[in-house]
Amino acid sequence: MSPVASLLPLGAAFGYALGALAIQRALGLGASVAVVNLVCNLVMGLLFQALWLLPGAAFPLHWVLCPVLCGGLFFLGQIMTFRAIKAGDASVSTPILGTKVLFVALFAVLLTGIPLPVSWWWACLMASTGIALISYGGHGSGSGLGKAILWSLGAAAVFALTDVLVQTGVPKVGYARFAPIMFGAMSLLSFSFLPEALKSGIFAGSKESSVQRDHHHSGFRPWLLGGSILLSVQALALYSAIGMYGSATMTNILYGSRCLWSVILLWLITVLMIRSGHPDHERATHVHRAMARRLTGAILLVLAMALVLRSSGR
Repeated sequence: MSPVASLLPLGAAFGYALGALAIQRALGLGASVAVVNLVCNLVMGLLFQALWLLPGAAFPLHWVLCPVLCGGLFFLGQIMTFRAIKAGDASVSTPILGTKVLFVALFAVLLTGIPLPVSWWWACLMASTGIALISYGGHGSGSGLGKAILWSLGAAAVFALTDVLVQTGVPKVGYARFAPIMFGAMSLLSFSFLPEALKSGIFAGSKESSVQRDHHHSGFRPWLLGGSILLSVQALALYSAIGMYGSATMTNILYGSRCLWSVILLWLITVLMIRSGHPDHERATHVHRAMARRLTGAILLVLAMALVLRSSGR
């Protein structure tokens, strides 16, 4: 496997973990889900349009339906992802999003009719245990955590279906044409959030004074922009690794490390909060205890994904 093909998904995994934390921070500072979807998707769609500069062959017009459909599915997956991040936190949503590989395997079985290998049942057991360890919240658990889990699983399933369709469509259309059409369609769909974003986002009216409102919204802007850029670049890196190098097996295994990065990064932030005497010290201490359990769950999820990919030979 080419070193570049290995570095792209590894960098994408780390970039996703950072981007998810930044988006979580923006949501915590008052950014609405509509604003996050609109800005992030537009930045991502714009970045992928640069691929038109790469050489590509002509293709029949009716083949454009596949990337457009994938763009619609990706749009739906993004909505679920950001709702999951808002409902819980990145150390919960990101590892559970890693179950996408299991859903990909399931869709492949349903399409081909081949029965599940025994190793996949072990992988499902490991993944279920991992999700249980990640989602158990002890005394602090509530409906928010349950919503985060459900939204994350929904997003994983939608993104998995998207991947299956991408693998089918890219050989027909070509990566340099498929990707910009797909993400261009996703961006156009994102304009449906514009009315809601204008009401509840940066230009929202509220009971706060104009000075407080401007300070409030200016607080989440850097986090939103930074998170959008990180998520866009990591998406470009991931799809480039699959589209240009075709090593789907290793790419998905390496990208699965985002499950670990999300937990590790939040754990490091929590440790720094505790050592610096952060005002929210007690909550930080509680989160610190939960991180060990979540890290164990994330490791089990990564192992489950690797087992499925190894047995499926993709």
